[in-house]
Amino acid sequence: MSESVLITDEDRVLLVKVSGLLEELVETFNILEDKEAMDSLREAEADVKAGRVRDYDDFLKELKESGEI
Repeated sequence: MSESVLITDEDRVLLVKVSGLLEELVETFNILEDKEAMDSLREAEADVKAGRVRDYDDFLKELKESGEI
């Protein structure tokens, strides 16, 4: 004997939210497993702590002056 299941609009919204969260978790796990990505993140954090950063507008200006963009 099969049972019918009623899914409300509210249920659909919740399912979409949960689905999105699961996708984010999978992506997070993929990044955590990627040694190169994690090394890059650690390097970027070290750069920020050491003050090796620059303003976005200054960065764009440098790229334009060098002809890279």
